[in-house]
Amino acid sequence: MQTFLELAAKYVYEKYKENISELCIVLPSRRASFFFKNALAQAAPEPIWSPEVSGMEDFITKLAKVDVLEPINLQLELYDLMREQDPNLDFDQFITWGGTLLDDFSRIDQNLVDTAKLFDYVSEAKALERWDPAHLGKELTPAVKKYFSLWDNIEKTYHNLKDHLEERKQAYTGMAFKMVADNIEQLAKSPECAQYLFIGLNALTSSEEKIIRTLLKHNKAEVLFDSDDFYMEEGTPNRAGSFLRRYKSTWNLPDWRWQQNMLLTDEKEINVIGVANASMQGKLAGQLIQEIRSCDKHAQVAVVLPDETLLLPVLHSIPNEVPNYNVTMGLSFKGTPLYNLIDLLFDVHLTGVTQLQESGYKVYQYHHLTVTKLLSHPFIRRYELYLNEQADKQEFHGFVQRVLDQIVQDNRVLITANDLLKMGKHEPLFEVLFKSWRDCDDIIASLYQLIDLLHKMYSHQPSTIETEYLYIFYTIVKRLDTIFDCREQKISVRSFRKFLNELIARQRLPFSGEPISDLQIMGMLETRALDFENLIILSVNENTLPAPKRHESLMPFDVLKQFGLPTYAETEGAMAYNFYRLLQRAKNVNLLYVLPSDTYGSGEKSRFILQLQNDLALRNPKIKFRDLTATVELRDQKKYDEDIVIHKDAQTLEQLRQELKRGLYPSHLNMYINCSLQYYFSRIAKIREIDEVEEQLGADQFGTIVHQVLEDFFRPFEQNGQPIEKQHVEQMLQALPAKVEEEFRKVTRGASPERGMNFLLFKVAVQVLEKYLESLLNSEDELPLYVLRLEEQLETTLEVLVGDELIPVKVAGKADRIDLKGAELRVIDYKTGKVERNQVNVKPDDVALHFITSPRYDKARQLWLYEYILQRNLQQKPGLLLRNASHMDPARIVPKSGILSFRNLDAGVLTADFPFEQATGQDFITASEALLTRFVQELLDPKEVIRKTKELEICQYCPYRGICAR
Repeated sequence: MQTFLELAAKYVYEKYKENISELCIVLPSRRASFFFKNALAQAAPEPIWSPEVSGMEDFITKLAKVDVLEPINLQLELYDLMREQDPNLDFDQFITWGGTLLDDFSRIDQNLVDTAKLFDYVSEAKALERWDPAHLGKELTPAVKKYFSLWDNIEKTYHNLKDHLEERKQAYTGMAFKMVADNIEQLAKSPECAQYLFIGLNALTSSEEKIIRTLLKHNKAEVLFDSDDFYMEEGTPNRAGSFLRRYKSTWNLPDWRWQQNMLLTDEKEINVIGVANASMQGKLAGQLIQEIRSCDKHAQVAVVLPDETLLLPVLHSIPNEVPNYNVTMGLSFKGTPLYNLIDLLFDVHLTGVTQLQESGYKVYQYHHLTVTKLLSHPFIRRYELYLNEQADKQEFHGFVQRVLDQIVQDNRVLITANDLLKMGKHEPLFEVLFKSWRDCDDIIASLYQLIDLLHKMYSHQPSTIETEYLYIFYTIVKRLDTIFDCREQKISVRSFRKFLNELIARQRLPFSGEPISDLQIMGMLETRALDFENLIILSVNENTLPAPKRHESLMPFDVLKQFGLPTYAETEGAMAYNFYRLLQRAKNVNLLYVLPSDTYGSGEKSRFILQLQNDLALRNPKIKFRDLTATVELRDQKKYDEDIVIHKDAQTLEQLRQELKRGLYPSHLNMYINCSLQYYFSRIAKIREIDEVEEQLGADQFGTIVHQVLEDFFRPFEQNGQPIEKQHVEQMLQALPAKVEEEFRKVTRGASPERGMNFLLFKVAVQVLEKYLESLLNSEDELPLYVLRLEEQLETTLEVLVGDELIPVKVAGKADRIDLKGAELRVIDYKTGKVERNQVNVKPDDVALHFITSPRYDKARQLWLYEYILQRNLQQKPGLLLRNASHMDPARIVPKSGILSFRNLDAGVLTADFPFEQATGQDFITASEALLTRFVQELLDPKEVIRKTKELEICQYCPYRGICAR
């Protein structure tokens, strides 16, 4: 296969071999220049002096004889000039559109637009926009005035910027192109180059067109195009040839070199392959490379990546048999872990909250989520391991994990910098990460220190890629330090981040490789003027190839069209040309695209694929077109048993016995009945939930607040033995809001009750407790109320015969409150959820069948166990239980257990009557012990396996549902 550059090199050598060293040859890119030099060396049978070969941008910069400034420098210059027009211009607002405005200026100059007419047109358009019949005669608002004054100032700023740069022999890119175009007549007469050759160009700007056509007019230039009949036909809707068709019809070239007919006549194999997701393309590309090289060990293959984020998946998938390859695009610094660390650091400093403290001062606080993400970053955890290896740094061993644990333990939603420094014992890394930033000087100092600390960590491994990351990042920070060093305008953290991201976006980690290797991995723009026999193009999806339609200009779309400025249509035309030109000489083409689905990186197949399938493949019978779908081959497929069964071996039975000796609580009993697997995970395997910082009050914390407020109110009466009377309840009602707020702050620590959902929950807590206290106040039989116990554990021991072994089972329960109302001795359990009376009633027929097996009796079982323990305690140690009720005869006391549902206060205390005597002919204690014995025997029966429940409602709030795949 003869490539376009080989054809061009042969032509140039044969025509200009007498004075070839005096030529100036211009190609689309530096990479194309390199390949052309190589092709020219191959075309010349003897050694020659190379002509000057350069990319278009380098060629223009050299002719302009100016320094093209970086975008950041230009933005700062532009801001200074705009401040002359508007002294109140906010810098943070300016940088959101300053870069776009500079791009507009560059496009205006590059396309030689008549700026006087352009800005007049824009002014008139804005005047029409400003005219509103509804507001005639009314003064414009300050915001609207500011908006229109900006457009009035743009023309002045444009001319001021150009004058300012010309004085210092500096320019932006478009300005350099315009300078050369304006001066091209003089340059055409210069003897510096005998002849200019422009090779493989397309989608020229107006300035480039003027330069080339002027040189052609003076017979100082020749143009070599690469085109094909398929997209050069008259009247074709194919955008690939839109530029070249215009050049061919309007330039009046003596000869059009070259137009061939390869797409419609050459044999080609085009495979369109759909894959399930974006990353799978890399794996498939590796397999395709292996297949191609298995047929021809030295086959030239190009892997083209329109989406640069797929570079690493492709690199990881290259077969080991490939000895060397060349990566031309470079790895984006944005894809590195170090960039992620820096991004998280800025998130910490930009997402905090300024809060008013009790001292009256406002304190800036960082959000726990950003702090946790930052401290969990691999670079920070690696630094922690590095310190753990230092014998003289014992105080800092495991310090990062300690701080993370402390944040969760204290539920710190917002954390001040000082608190973090204290938690981290002022370790240098914490000083760098969390010290407050006032301006860019603080940021730059912190970034330098961070680089130094991380460099020490990797200094004993100088060849690591992390060291390369750090060096590149150091050069970026150094450039920003130089740019901002002498500026009076202090850059805010947000603005600094934008500038930093701009530099990082253009930064690439270079790969070293053989430039003319058989395997090339490149971006779409780098393929310009290059040809490959074997092509693998990834991400051939709409919105990737071609790119989405974006309006990246401050100018309205109609202005761009009116003045010949590029729009998305021109961008699509240029991309279409690059795509079809690549296919002209290729023999084996593989186009990979992501199949439509709901996953990231998926979408519609590109229009280019549809054009190939429905146009080119039908017109060229020599094209073998195949539409394929990649599938994953499952080799060792294991059958998944959705049930989880745990047999009660000797070890498990012993653990169950020990658990019964520690205590059988109502919650444990219900957990086992609801789902024996949940009981196993919680009580036997001891699998704990991961603690997290709660920003919003959870149901458990809400219940804790309600419990704690009532405990604080009732505790004095439990201690002094006095009954609660009406006047006491009235005092409680007065103190209620302050007490709820006090407990709210204690329970939630970092969460604030003043805003958001927490504020609503705070109000609900006050309302619920207020309603309860009022019901207590208005009740005829609840007062006087003797409080005997608060938050105390009741327990008794029951010996159960299992087989030949007598096992002591501790039956226990923690009572929220034990009180005496008249002759009723009650164990009260508080519920912040809603409990209905039918949930605590037990039917006589269900006692034997369902009472200790059905989940629906969970509330009734809780009351049953409380009442059983209470009656056993009254039998065994009544004096201890009735220490505040000496006035009562124990024989007259009626033991009861009840639930106080704060969402059903109208029902009062919900008590249950257990029909054990009616159902079994036994009294309450005897029947209860029979039921408990039956439960314990089933629990310790090795034939009864542990498995997950079939009641899916129980799984809804289970912390282990992920393990069970529920």
